[in-house]
Amino acid sequence: MEDFPTTRLNYGKRIIKNFIEKYNTYYKNVYFRAIVLSLIAFLCLRIFTSSVLLIDLILPSPEPPYSEVTQEILTDLEQQSGFTRLFLAPWYRWDTARYLEIADFGYDFNFINTVWPPLYPFLIKIFSFIFQPSILAAIIVSNIFFVGGLFLTYLLTKDIFDEEVAKKSIFFISVFPTSFYFVAGYSESIFVALTAGVFILLRKKKWLWAGLLSTLAALTRVQGIILVVPIFIELLTDFFKNKNLRQLLINSISIVYAPFAYGLYSLYVYFGLRVDWPWTMLSTYWDQHFGLPWEGLVGTVTSLFIKEEILITPPLMKIVNILLPVLTIYLLIRLRKRIPLSISVYSWLMLLLILGKIDQNNMLVSTIRYLLVIFPIYWGLVFMIRGRLLKIAYFTICLLLQIIQMIYFYWWVWVA
Repeated sequence: MEDFPTTRLNYGKRIIKNFIEKYNTYYKNVYFRAIVLSLIAFLCLRIFTSSVLLIDLILPSPEPPYSEVTQEILTDLEQQSGFTRLFLAPWYRWDTARYLEIADFGYDFNFINTVWPPLYPFLIKIFSFIFQPSILAAIIVSNIFFVGGLFLTYLLTKDIFDEEVAKKSIFFISVFPTSFYFVAGYSESIFVALTAGVFILLRKKKWLWAGLLSTLAALTRVQGIILVVPIFIELLTDFFKNKNLRQLLINSISIVYAPFAYGLYSLYVYFGLRVDWPWTMLSTYWDQHFGLPWEGLVGTVTSLFIKEEILITPPLMKIVNILLPVLTIYLLIRLRKRIPLSISVYSWLMLLLILGKIDQNNMLVSTIRYLLVIFPIYWGLVFMIRGRLLKIAYFTICLLLQIIQMIYFYWWVWVA
């Protein structure tokens, strides 16, 4: 007869064995594999970034360059508890503060916030009914969508290439030099999830659903409007294949959703709030405009040789702002014959918009953060960085850049 400790040990072994067997059974399902790997990638990035920002333990808290309200909220976060001071307050920076102003007080609080579309602040508002303070709700929203974005990107990559490329893509997304913005209070994770969802639906010929997701993308970031182009390309491709004009006309409604939704938002801003159009506000109050793609690159290179009275963007970040777009161009050229035309056109249009957004000094603005949403970049990296030593070098450089940027970010220095 077995003694009690032995019985408990055997029972524990059976539980573990059953768990492993069930796990292996589920792991045969591609959706299960995708969500498991996405969660692992997310947790690694979440732990890494939160660990870096524990610098609050050894460095004094910097003064925010924003309004008194921002200073009061940040001070409150730092004094509430150890959790809010160490894991929430360091993320209360730049655009996050703007999103929270919209979520907590509405666009009426500060009209210059109208350059940010309403979907992300709306989601923050919804989640803040359960999670407080609001910055916790913002981070939870972006983190949930980051996992969803990884999951959908995995499925899309597998459909276009194979599962091995999908697994590696998840890795390259997680270690990209600016990937910490995916788990911050920013809208990049939402935009990536919606964009990947659009292309998955297009491959399944779910035109109207793709149009709906493109609408949500446009209400997340104005660049989402360009998703109507890949939708139109896929519609034409399907028409030339099936020669069904009636279906083309019916499904073409899907390309109207996104511009119509953003148009309604713009009309609300102009006639409802009685302030400038969002794009006018961007120019008037944020000193940004759209120019030719090379203007920003040339201006940023030139700025490296000019001594600035007030250092806004560190020289290292300017160099990265130049190198990453050049790398993106190279990767998209290499991928041109390996990816669908619709995805290729989307990537080039997005890159042109990113490079065309420059400040009053003709310097690139937030380029290395905006590049995060051009997901074919990660496919290109998979095919380019193959050897073990090359992967280690890339991994090391990316992590160092992330650490440097997060320290700048913590100190309210503009990096992206």
